[in-house]
Amino acid sequence: AKDGSNTILQKVYPGGTLGIVGANSPRGFRRVSRRVVLFDEVDGYPVGGAGSEGDQIKLGIRRSEYFWNRKIVAGSTPTNKDVSRIERLYEQTDKRRYFVPCPQCGHMQVLEWKNLKWPEGKPEEAYFVCTENGCIIEHKHKRDIVEKGEWRPTAQGQSPRHVGFHIWAAYSYSPNASWGQLAAEFLESKNDSELLRTFVNTVLGECWEDAYNAKLS
Repeated sequence: AKDGSNTILQKVYPGGTLGIVGANSPRGFRRVSRRVVLFDEVDGYPVGGAGSEGDQIKLGIRRSEYFWNRKIVAGSTPTNKDVSRIERLYEQTDKRRYFVPCPQCGHMQVLEWKNLKWPEGKPEEAYFVCTENGCIIEHKHKRDIVEKGEWRPTAQGQSPRHVGFHIWAAYSYSPNASWGQLAAEFLESKNDSELLRTFVNTVLGECWEDAYNAKLS
């Protein structure tokens, strides 16, 4: 129905209500209570909070304080190290990473950029090297190993109720995220700081720091 319960920023449906609030809208955080609060692309929120009201994440969390079974989720592509909101939140968690099995020896491991290799001048042939036995993990194995993978914590979080997940483009089934495509994209970006920054943030899912100019070259 086209009425007050069904607008661009609010949807009322059997069993619940969906409200959408802009990160720069202090009024949107008032007079509402929500059991589930989702923060999207938090590193893109305006610096300085929602107008004069304060930090957007703190404001949103306050909207859920009356629910014993509340759920609060924050997600984002990271930006710069030490100023990234999502980095700060992730550091408080158990830092879960997605482990996949080597198709040759079965060793469970995280896909990491440092283990992606390719023949000189042939990024389209990129492959991962097993961290345990040096086995070759080809791109054709990706879907199979991802389907057999699992999330595992890699740190002691501040609270068992606060969990964090990190994943990057190497796991994606997108045809534009093949390992060869990622290798070629890196080669196109590595000599330009701004292009490399975009690669680090959006492909690796990591915060940018100046040291990357040396670390990835």
